[in-house]
Amino acid sequence: MANITERTNRDSTTSYRVKVSAGVGADGRYIYRSATFTPPPNLSARKEAKAVQEFAHDFEERVQNGLFVATDLTVDGLAEKWMKEYCIQQLKPHTVEGYQQLMPRVSAAIGHIKLANLRPGHIQEFYNQLAQPGIREDAKYRAKAAFIKAFPKGKRLPVQRTSGVCAHTFTTVMQGRTVSKQTAEKVATAAGWAFSRAFTCCSSDTLSASSQHHYHLMLSSLFSTAVRWQLMDSNPCERVTPPKLNEVDVEFLDEEQIAALLEALPDAPEQLSVIVQLALFTGARRGEICGLRWADIDLDAGIMAINRNLSFIRHKGLVFDYPKTKKSRRCIRLSDDCIELLKDYRQWQLRERLKVGTYWQREVVIENGKKIKNDLLFTSPDGKPFDPNKVSSWFPKFLRAHGLPPCRFHSLRHSNAALLIAAHVPVTTVAGRLGHAQVSTTTNVYAAMIRSSDAAAADALGNVFERIKQRQEIG
Repeated sequence: MANITERTNRDSTTSYRVKVSAGVGADGRYIYRSATFTPPPNLSARKEAKAVQEFAHDFEERVQNGLFVATDLTVDGLAEKWMKEYCIQQLKPHTVEGYQQLMPRVSAAIGHIKLANLRPGHIQEFYNQLAQPGIREDAKYRAKAAFIKAFPKGKRLPVQRTSGVCAHTFTTVMQGRTVSKQTAEKVATAAGWAFSRAFTCCSSDTLSASSQHHYHLMLSSLFSTAVRWQLMDSNPCERVTPPKLNEVDVEFLDEEQIAALLEALPDAPEQLSVIVQLALFTGARRGEICGLRWADIDLDAGIMAINRNLSFIRHKGLVFDYPKTKKSRRCIRLSDDCIELLKDYRQWQLRERLKVGTYWQREVVIENGKKIKNDLLFTSPDGKPFDPNKVSSWFPKFLRAHGLPPCRFHSLRHSNAALLIAAHVPVTTVAGRLGHAQVSTTTNVYAAMIRSSDAAAADALGNVFERIKQRQEIG
């Protein structure tokens, strides 16, 4: 039974301390939980007593059912527990890294709030902050001409020393080149200028709709886990308006652009050329291609199996893991051109390996720490796994050097899907080749392409019926 103690506060109001038993701990000592109840003002003595009893009864019931949240557990405390006991144990390393990158902004906004006091309004306010200009920490800024003119050579040294930035960085600022927001703020403060008067933003200083939505997904997962652990009654994210996720046009290359890219690829390093062509021919993701082994490919049958993914994780390096979803583990039929490409590439790789000799890394650790004989398709010169990030950083530079339209490497995957859809390949087949967990993912991502293809099919069908009618009229 709950123990109720009446207290008189400094402001002369009355509150009640409710204490209940929460069982016996591992050390044999009794555990008690307590809470403070302050009744609404202007209640009669009878109504106040009733309100106190109702609170005590509800509190005792919550404690006995394991629904009571310890008063000292904050969002930061929950996040630390969630990351250690759930994320690292259950989620893929790449997902964990993404959550860790998002967490500092969450911690700064709502990390100090106790779970017992957390309300949907706190989260809604955080979402509103994410949409504000200036929220991005990686935005680039350039000094305005007036600011540079105000500090000609010979008058810059005091500002540079006061700002605390190195001489090279300060020279970069005064040459009108871009710097980080932190550097720009230091220089503007040291010069005694208002930041907005001294610098202008040269890149988007707002988070994309997709980035904002990622925060919502992470917080939803965080608080739904807390509900399962009976640390919270409900998920507050269910009672807020999440950041709007705008429909983004999928970027892909048309047939002429693909032809121009293929014509330019002989100028590319051999491995990167083959990686680009595999992305076009198979629609595989960057990490899936870099994680391929020769054991995954049957050149005689023309089949390639996607069994793993390779990604770079901060503080861990290159990590092999299973693909994104269960359906991402798939087999893809290869075209004749793709088979010939891989046969030629295998011969090239063997020649390169002979050049390296004993320096070649003979074994490699893949998913689940399994050590295997090194038969990776793509490696660094000494046989170590090939960093997928190098593909993404090299590809735009290659396009610019050859006068090709700018696009991301991932756009090659979209281009593969676009070609399949344009050829009227069933959407279920397209989803299977791409490794989408659900066909709805394919239809949502490539909705515009499907509509265009469907319209073309309708026009073609219309032309057929028109020819039939003309023949009937002639007959």
